[in-house]
Amino acid sequence: MSSDGMLRIQSMKRCRLLPFMFLLLLLAACSSGTASQPASTSTMSPTPTQGITPTPTIPDVPSRLVHFLTSDHVQLAGQLYGHGKTIVICSHELHSTKVIWSLSGIAQRLATHGYQVLAYDFRGNGDSSGPYDLTKMDVDLRAAIAFARQQGATKIVLLGSSMGGTTTLKVAASEQVAAVITLSAPEAFLTNVDAEVKAISAPKLFINSQNDDYAAETMHMYTLASPPKEIHMYPGGAHGTEIFYGDYGDDLTKRILNFVAHYAPVG
Repeated sequence: MSSDGMLRIQSMKRCRLLPFMFLLLLLAACSSGTASQPASTSTMSPTPTQGITPTPTIPDVPSRLVHFLTSDHVQLAGQLYGHGKTIVICSHELHSTKVIWSLSGIAQRLATHGYQVLAYDFRGNGDSSGPYDLTKMDVDLRAAIAFARQQGATKIVLLGSSMGGTTTLKVAASEQVAAVITLSAPEAFLTNVDAEVKAISAPKLFINSQNDDYAAETMHMYTLASPPKEIHMYPGGAHGTEIFYGDYGDDLTKRILNFVAHYAPVG
């Protein structure tokens, strides 16, 4: 074959390859432009109640300061929001006070949905008296539960963050409550993790961030817990109520509202 013929054949082959090469380049460009974004991960079944959306700003809900005594005669202080026969009791983190629940807005938002909310201070914190004592946190929470029942509560939900979350689990193992929610709870404050978590019959919602120091412990406690139970792990390393202030704050608020509405509906 002449050299001119060879050149024509090579040219035809190059022409047939051009559309294929263009298609490959187009696919590569589309792939690079649609990189996946970080998203929250979960090993839970979806919370059944849908349609509750947090208000864009924290509602202005009246509250009042209350006081009650523990079984060992220490006076504790709490902030009481809203009205209703279902009371959500909020236990705070280490080195903080009951104020974290109003700053996050969850106390006010629960109140606007018909719940009464009691955010209290552990002894030696905030407005509560007595010496600071980590070994008596369960005594303090039991006093808050007794106070709630004196207010006419027919259903009680326990919500706790960090050490308050662990205290919530410890007390829920022996108290009759409607639901339990924990944020970034460590196992350190439990006497017997396996036995206490397994003893909780109430529905449980475990919340944490994937890179939190206690993420593995959250997963472990979820595994131990009996149904009904849910878990949600957010991206990042926000701890406890810090999650309310990041990109996933609205989702966390909605998740809590839906969980409470499903397992402890307003009566």
